[in-house]
Amino acid sequence: MVGDAATLFADPLSDPVATAFAIVSFVPQPFWLLLVFLPNWKGTRALFEPIAPLALLALAHLAIVAVSVQGSPETGTAPLELFNKLFDTREDGLSAYLELGQYRNFAAEEWTHVLIWDLFVGRYIWLDGRNRGIFTSHSVLLTNLIGPPGLLCHLITCLILGKGLPVDAAAPSDEERA
Repeated sequence: MVGDAATLFADPLSDPVATAFAIVSFVPQPFWLLLVFLPNWKGTRALFEPIAPLALLALAHLAIVAVSVQGSPETGTAPLELFNKLFDTREDGLSAYLELGQYRNFAAEEWTHVLIWDLFVGRYIWLDGRNRGIFTSHSVLLTNLIGPPGLLCHLITCLILGKGLPVDAAAPSDEERA
């Protein structure tokens, strides 16, 4: 395994799982600062209004998955039977998860999975705040730090400010229901 991010970026094919892991782990972090400290700046809007940057991170995550499923325990891929224990009610799922975490490709997939979803939710909070005039920096920061509680913080902020909860874009409008 290649040890540092600089080496990975210089020779990304030397360890594609570690390279994709580094991209998803390090590239978005400075951009979180834009969402928190400069949420109304045109540069922040240019980066986060389109879905394409998240799609590129999702592509890096897919690369981890694609490389991982071709591997073996010797190359860092967890055995499928261990993964299946997560969904077996006769097994201790938490213990199976902890054991899976010892496999490098599983850990890389799970960590990038979490980071991308957190960024997706942070973007959702930021977009909702921009659209409805709600301060979101605290909720976005909390989302970056610990994930789902940031969404709860945003929902509470919406209610305290009397803005109501965000409207689900997939829900039919009153006109569509009629």
